[in-house]
Amino acid sequence: MNTTKITRTLFGYIRLETDADNAIKVLKYLRDVDGKNTDDVIDALRIIENFDVFYEMMKKKFKDYIAPRKSENDLIRGRVIIDKIKLTKDKVKRVTIIFDKRVNEELIIKALKSLKIEYKLESEI
Repeated sequence: MNTTKITRTLFGYIRLETDADNAIKVLKYLRDVDGKNTDDVIDALRIIENFDVFYEMMKKKFKDYIAPRKSENDLIRGRVIIDKIKLTKDKVKRVTIIFDKRVNEELIIKALKSLKIEYKLESEI
C-alpha cells in the first residue's frame, strides 16, 4: 500500500507517512522552493537517501526514531523543520517524518499538492 498520510498528533506535531521517494521529494521541495535549507532538512535527506544503512543502524541500536542533526542557530531562531524520522521496511521503504511543532500542516499540504502527491488528512484529536 503506497499511501501518503498527514496526521496532526495529540501533541500538536504534524506526522507525514509516505514512501522514501516521496519523502525525498517533499524535503527537496521544502529546501529548494520554500527556502527551508536548514541543517535538519539536509541531514534528513542524507538519512533517507541512505535508507538501508540507517535502517540497519536503527535495528542494531533498537531505536524507533532518528533525530536529524540540528544547528543551534536554527533552534534559537525557530527555523527547525524536522523533529525526528522513522524508517520502516515491508515490501516498500516507508518513512515517517515528525515535523517540529512550529511547522503548520498547510506548508506540507502545499508541498504535496505542488508535487502532485495524493494524500489523506487524518487527526488523532
